[in-house]
Amino acid sequence: MKKSLKVSLILLVIFIGIILISIIMNKTYHTRFESLNETDQSMLKELATIYKNFEESSDKLWNEDYHFEKKPLILIRNNNENGIFRKEAYAVNVKGVENNIFAKEISVPNSLHLPKVYRLNRFDFATISTWIPWNFGTINIKDTDVFYLKYHPKMFSNPALYFDFSSFLLHESFHAYKQKDWTYDANGEESIHDYPINKENYALMGLEFKLLDKIMIDTNPETIKQVLHDWTIVRNYRYKKWPQLIGETKAEAMEGSARYLEYRYSKLTGGNLMVLAKKQEPYHVTFMEAFNFIANGQAESPRFLERSMRYETGSALELGMDKANISWKEDIEDSLTKQGKTQYEVLNTYFKINDTSIIESKIKEIKVNNDYETLLEQGEKLVKISSTVEQ
Repeated sequence: MKKSLKVSLILLVIFIGIILISIIMNKTYHTRFESLNETDQSMLKELATIYKNFEESSDKLWNEDYHFEKKPLILIRNNNENGIFRKEAYAVNVKGVENNIFAKEISVPNSLHLPKVYRLNRFDFATISTWIPWNFGTINIKDTDVFYLKYHPKMFSNPALYFDFSSFLLHESFHAYKQKDWTYDANGEESIHDYPINKENYALMGLEFKLLDKIMIDTNPETIKQVLHDWTIVRNYRYKKWPQLIGETKAEAMEGSARYLEYRYSKLTGGNLMVLAKKQEPYHVTFMEAFNFIANGQAESPRFLERSMRYETGSALELGMDKANISWKEDIEDSLTKQGKTQYEVLNTYFKINDTSIIESKIKEIKVNNDYETLLEQGEKLVKISSTVEQ
């Protein structure tokens, strides 16, 4: 026998031996909840809370039809964000996993009310692609798309905003499951070419922000409706001047809706996460505070206003429509066979805004009532900052 072949056979035997030992260890070692790693226990406890709230109150999160607690899910522990070497992986609601030689059911307390939880061996070939350094994604198992997410200790001890376990899981899984067929972001529809970097666009955006702040504070449905009407006038006016900005609405529909779910869950469970969140009291900044921070060079680049801010404006509009009792969730649902309506389109239809003369007349009133001249000054600062950044 040639030496190279002999070495190859030895290596193959060693590899098979490692796999067999790994299978045996997964089947016999630490198979009870109490013996799991502390981070794994924290993850399963939070998952149980998420499932309980979806089972009992799905209508307060999205609607009665979206039951995340029934979706297939794989959760993978890493040491840190974008980690390559996975530690443990757990499967819930994944079809056929109970008969998988690479899986072992973990004994979980009945008090958690979780579905059966299976720990997956690290050599499970069906999940081999999850070793790549991505924090989440989908894999196909037995003709079913299964969402996976990687978690790490910091998610449960001192997480960055929006990157605690529940927020991150709910946001990204919403993209994978609820928005699977939505087409708002298809073919680069969210992109804005030739973005209008001028003081008027920024000032009008500031008008929108002032109105959104009023919506966030007010509790009277009729008052909120009037403010939403004014917001829709401003947005119409901006888009008639710069039609390419319509890409904002696509990002608001996709990212704003996923962020909305985070906020609804936090409110339902007594958390502090809210629009434009921060860690210290009052646990958020207003839209105008954010606008002025950026204009005064104290925070993000003006580029933040182009797309990242759409997570917040989109979710704020949805929360506002909830408070104003304006139906929108059925309309926003999108697919290849049913064209959905973005938040802006829902409001435009609701208020029947299509008369240019009325828009022109109303925008003057809104400008006067919201100190538009000061907003223009801030817009000029944003133009200067943008020019500096581009250079």
